[in-house]
Amino acid sequence: MTFDARTYWQDILGNPDKRPPATAFVNFELIGFDPAAGWCEAAFLAPSQAANPGGNVQGGFVTAMLDEVMSVAGSIVQGGPAMSPTLQMTTSFIRPVPVGVRLIGRGQVVRRGRATIFTEGWLHNETGDLLAQATASCIPRAMDWS
Repeated sequence: MTFDARTYWQDILGNPDKRPPATAFVNFELIGFDPAAGWCEAAFLAPSQAANPGGNVQGGFVTAMLDEVMSVAGSIVQGGPAMSPTLQMTTSFIRPVPVGVRLIGRGQVVRRGRATIFTEGWLHNETGDLLAQATASCIPRAMDWS
């Protein structure tokens, strides 16, 4: 059987019933992806439970949103069902991230090696203001899909 990357990833990423709980918590909504180019875009809506004492999204949840789009980018470039667990990640917080506002995240593969995949990610509000950015290194891990 031949692996159809577009169909497989659309089914996994576009189906709310198949998302892991952490992905569902930040209200991941697939916008688009390209396995050949190695990018993923998604919208997020941080729930009120993600607020810090100042009323904005706590940094760990911002990092989780960026980790989602960067991990997806790292997973879809592997040529089959795969994961890309994060080895190391650095997040820069540019502006406060509001709770309950639609956010747009993009993850992009910068370099794909045999043992490590390097990614970058950006989180914007809908008017295009950069809120946070990140870099990460991930481990390529194939998954069984038969």
